[in-house]
Amino acid sequence: MKIFRIGYQWYEGDCSETLLGKDVSYEEFEKDLIKAKEFAESLMGKEIKEGEYLGKGYTVECLPEFYEQIIWFLKTKLGYVDCDYDKDIKYAVDDDSGKKIHLSKAIRNTKLVNIKC
Repeated sequence: MKIFRIGYQWYEGDCSETLLGKDVSYEEFEKDLIKAKEFAESLMGKEIKEGEYLGKGYTVECLPEFYEQIIWFLKTKLGYVDCDYDKDIKYAVDDDSGKKIHLSKAIRNTKLVNIKC
């Protein structure tokens, strides 16, 4: 399975990123992404009624809405699955000279400390 990272950055500061997985080539993913884009473009200016597509009652007219429709299409119509990656957790496999295998888990911990003024 490959994991594909899709995101957008909007001028109003809104941004999002999604990790989707499927066992396809990069070329097939790019073709699927184009299909999803064309689907989103076909909705421009159309009011989405309750229960349709994302089930939201808005007119598809801005980048965040196009993005949501693209992700919806890839997942619902083309079988991509949501993936999650936690960069704060790392698992390791190690061994020693006694031929024992050790497993470990490292968790990055961020501590917030108030600065005294």
